[in-house]
Amino acid sequence: MKKLHLVYVVSALLLGTSVSALAVADRSVLEDSATTSPEALTAAKLENSIGTRCATGEGVPQNYALAAEWFEKAARHGYGKAEYNLGTQYYFGQGVKQDYAKAAYWWEQAAAQGIASAQYNLGNLYYQGIGVPQDFEKAAHWWQMASEGGIVQAKANLEVLKKWQEQHLKTVAEKTTVTP
Repeated sequence: MKKLHLVYVVSALLLGTSVSALAVADRSVLEDSATTSPEALTAAKLENSIGTRCATGEGVPQNYALAAEWFEKAARHGYGKAEYNLGTQYYFGQGVKQDYAKAAYWWEQAAAQGIASAQYNLGNLYYQGIGVPQDFEKAAHWWQMASEGGIVQAKANLEVLKKWQEQHLKTVAEKTTVTP
């Protein structure tokens, strides 16, 4: 158990997270993975960090286009956090041409790796039919995953969807004619 706690502390320090935020670090450690080799993961983390600094202007002039380039390098390694960041760049059109389909693509890559924010955003896209065909079942699936990942609003969205579906079924039943 102490070894696992040490992993969280070291991960928190490497990610620039305060040690007092370890309760949140548990989830971020789980999200800190890639679909590639450990060596590529190290490179991807660095590339994502550079992209983040470019996007926020931390220590360098803010440059969304450069941030998107770095996020894409890291995302090409299959790094979930970079995939999420790149999806966000496409969603808002920051440093790249706004493209909801590309945002959905990159968020789906990140969501498959357990990035709860990507799961939530992907659920929103499916619910609204933005960049993807509208699909309430897929929206519910991704919101459920995000809810399990700690996104409180995802659970609220599931409740709204459930109430809407119940009301929709009631309205359809009331308008259905029965032929004897």
